[in-house]
Amino acid sequence: MKKIAAEAAEDPSFLKSAPHNAPISRPDETTAARQPILKWQDSLV
Repeated sequence: MKKIAAEAAEDPSFLKSAPHNAPISRPDETTAARQPILKWQDSLV
């Protein structure tokens, strides 16, 4: 938590653009709720 607080003080835009190492950076939650993908696909992993 101290590291996150230090990063927030140094560069707040870095935290606002998180997550950085996830396969999908920011999912479109509206589309995900209206059109869920309910089957597993190897290409998504």
